[in-house]
This record gives sequence, structure tokens and C-alpha cells, in this order.
Amino acid sequence: MEKQTPREILSKFYADNNFGADGGVSSASVKIQLTSWFHFYYPNFKSRNRAVLKHDIHHLVTGYSTNLWGETEISMWEIASGCKSYRGAFFVDVSGAMLGIPWNMWRVMKAFARGRKTKNLYHEFFTNKQALDMKVSELQKHLLLDKHGKNTKPSFTDVILFFAFAIFGTVYSFLALILLPFIIVYSIYIEIKTRIAKG
Repeated sequence: MEKQTPREILSKFYADNNFGADGGVSSASVKIQLTSWFHFYYPNFKSRNRAVLKHDIHHLVTGYSTNLWGETEISMWEIASGCKSYRGAFFVDVSGAMLGIPWNMWRVMKAFARGRKTKNLYHEFFTNKQALDMKVSELQKHLLLDKHGKNTKPSFTDVILFFAFAIFGTVYSFLALILLPFIIVYSIYIEIKTRIAKG
């Protein structure tokens, strides 16, 4: 895969993960699969769409999976490596990272340490077109991911900053609970609509 470009890989990546032909950009809602039978949905807002392609390329270059635990890791990595002006990505990532802290702590802590030592595409080093046509190995080199793998060991400073973020994330999560009833109602609506459409 390292010798291929994201443009060559993404079609299969989207198909394998049931993300749709465009990674879900054109979808009205975003599905969060907590288990094989339980999903949350939220509206596919514009600022989230702006980050989708970069986020998907991040999966390819970091090696983090698209399952629940992989999403918690990549969320923490994106936060630590910087979301810059991508506010939609930041707020989605905080939710994902906080989900990982109690259930996947060591792995998300390593993702945080790795993020502090590497870069990501939210820094606008390349246009989307440029990133799509670079080899995965080239992107990894530019983002310093060739030097810092998934088993990056957290330093003392990493641990302190990780727990500082956890405090912020806990406050954020409590405030976000206000939206939970609306998300549940919206999720039920989308689930029913999807099942009716399938017949």
C-alpha cells in the first residue's frame, strides 16, 4: 500500500467499510457504529465534510483502523497533531477520543504521544489533489509518520498533557450531554427511514 496513492486506494477503502462511493460526503447523516446492531447518527454538517477526505487519508497513512477502537485512536492522534482551522474535525475528534479514554486508554495515550511528534493534513501542507496523488510512503515521510509508529512511547510531558486534555474533554462531554436526547431521536428517525427504504 505504501507505494500506492490515496486516489488508487480510497475506492476499495470506501467499499470495504461501507462508506459509500464518496466516503459519505454526499450523505445527509453520519453513522457511528457502536456495535453490529446499535448505531448513532448525526447530521452531516458542512464543517465535518470539509475534513472527511483528509481524515480518510489519515487512516491510510497512520494505519489506524475504522472500527470503534481505531476511531478513538485516530481521533486522539488528530487532536495531538493539530486540527488547525478544522473545527468540525476537532469537535468530532474530542468525542471519539473521550470514548477511548476509559476503554482504550493505553492505545489512545500512545496515539496522543505519536500525534505530538508528527503532523497531519489539516495543516494544509498540500491541497487535497496533491495529497491524493502522492504515494502513501511520501505522505508518511512528510508527516513524520515514518519515524513515529503506533507504538510511540509517551513521555512524562505527553502523559501530563494527555490528562490535561482528559479534564477538558470531560467538561466538554458533560456539556454535550445536552444534545444526547436530540441525537437519540434523530438516530431512531434515520434507522426507521433506512429500514423502510430497504423494504
